[in-house]
Amino acid sequence: MRKFLLGLVAMLVINPAFAASPELGRFFGHSVSVDGDYPEMSLKIDGRELHRNAILAFEDVAVVAGVPVLIGKSSNGGNACDGTPFVVSFPPSGDPRIDGPLEICSAINYKIGASEIAFSTNNVPGKGREHWVWKPDSGITKLADEEFRPTANTGWDALLERSIEHPADIFQNAEIGDDVSRLLGPRLSEFQGIIVGTGSGRFLGDDFVGSACSRHMCGEQEAMVFLDARTRTAYVAWKPFDEKIVVYPPVKGWPEKARLELKQWAGKWK
Repeated sequence: MRKFLLGLVAMLVINPAFAASPELGRFFGHSVSVDGDYPEMSLKIDGRELHRNAILAFEDVAVVAGVPVLIGKSSNGGNACDGTPFVVSFPPSGDPRIDGPLEICSAINYKIGASEIAFSTNNVPGKGREHWVWKPDSGITKLADEEFRPTANTGWDALLERSIEHPADIFQNAEIGDDVSRLLGPRLSEFQGIIVGTGSGRFLGDDFVGSACSRHMCGEQEAMVFLDARTRTAYVAWKPFDEKIVVYPPVKGWPEKARLELKQWAGKWK
């Protein structure tokens, strides 16, 4: 059985083209196929359609509590949302079943256990971490959310270590995150909700500048952050949808280097 499963993993995971091909073959005594092309793909088991979406692919195969399963990912296309997982199970008695996909616009990780499959989102500032579990008898069950907690403890030295990549990483860092929280006070959630979106950052010497936009709203709702390594000070701004840009602290308090980045970032709304 172990050699068989490893062979399936090689076909389903290592070869993405095979994962999206019309004929996957027979698995656990059943015919599995993904018919059609983007943006109309159909997952069929023994000729019966179980799911349809723009992009369908399989990522893993396992036996959980004695039940063979395939773990797949379903996406409606585009790059605004990550594909979300689904589980196709083949119980010894009964028809194959699909559970999911999860309806959430976030990257989801999974861990296969002896009796269950655990799914979770990343530890996101302002949102925390969401959890689900799949079991053969009950399918996918939503578990209690986990409160967000910073994971980095290097403080402002993170700039020297170049350990910040995405602008939302500032909230993974307890010291920097606390400084930004004190700076924004009751408006923290507004900024957090945007900065955790699609974005990137870069270093200017030891200083860090990054920006992000809300999903599906790039160019309409965005945020930026500038971290000054010398003074260990954070400068942030965000553009709510259909509203003026919000700046903390006031622009006159920004150093020239940060002010130039703010001007360049804000230029698209002139």
